[in-house]
Amino acid sequence: MERNHFEGRTMHIDTSRRFKQIGDSSVAFKIVNSKIHRGLVLSNKLKRELDRDFGIDKNYPLLYAICIHRLIHDRLDMFDTLVACNDEDYSKMKKYLDYFFKGNKEYPNKKIMCIGDLRKISGYSKIRSYADGIANIYRRKALKPIHRRQRGIELDICEINYSIIKDIIGKIKM
Repeated sequence: MERNHFEGRTMHIDTSRRFKQIGDSSVAFKIVNSKIHRGLVLSNKLKRELDRDFGIDKNYPLLYAICIHRLIHDRLDMFDTLVACNDEDYSKMKKYLDYFFKGNKEYPNKKIMCIGDLRKISGYSKIRSYADGIANIYRRKALKPIHRRQRGIELDICEINYSIIKDIIGKIKM
């Protein structure tokens, strides 16, 4: 049973396979005590293209923030607290996320923290993200053809590709 450590609805976001590792990587969220989840997958080919064209390998927190923004930009009403995993530098990722949501009326009311802060609050040092298993499922199944992912959990896949990331990086003036 998942335990919510905060008042209101809590969303956990996690990655499956770090961006610097070879192979497909996924980012997914799960709302605690519900069956609501959503994820996206970055193929190994896409990660190589981003490294080649934008040097994203030197700034993975930016890529992580782009992925989180894509997942939650239209779902800010679904949660009150966001708990992100520490796979990338949290402070840099938070700055990018604040930049992406600048001007949004709902975003300032959200509490955003890393899993390390949740561990301090809960007093349980071994707590893991509730989105860990979901992110792994998205990494393994999301890029397969529809007829190959019919069994198991129904996926809510968020589209991400080279042109979407290129447009977002082009708009950044930090």
